[in-house]
Amino acid sequence: MSKPIHAVDQEMFSDQPSDTGGIQLVPRYTDDIGHPNCLVVAPFRKSAQTPTIMATVEHYREKLDPKGFPWTILPVTEEALVLKAAVEAAVKYAEDNDIRVIFLNQNGFSTTAERQQTDTKALNTGVPSAR
Repeated sequence: MSKPIHAVDQEMFSDQPSDTGGIQLVPRYTDDIGHPNCLVVAPFRKSAQTPTIMATVEHYREKLDPKGFPWTILPVTEEALVLKAAVEAAVKYAEDNDIRVIFLNQNGFSTTAERQQTDTKALNTGVPSAR
């Protein structure tokens, strides 16, 4: 049986590989990155004619040098993957590299059907939705 990844906010992934080791999957609604070493899963529509959602995965590491851009960004996936596969790749990379937080950009979703491609479900947290 798979174990859920702990999520903050309104949604969580309910069907992830077991033994995720406490990796947080955090829905992200803005451009802010609130963690110094994390992954960002960035979904996008494959084309205007299809509902398929693709995604890329990047590893963000905060630079200690205060000059210039504050992040080192490394691609985790060589090419875009179907969203569910991208999330699975992110979880595997996070496990292998001891990364505790994965941000999932929410601006790539526009319908409930698209959100269902990620196996997400709403949590009753009492917090108003950001949408």
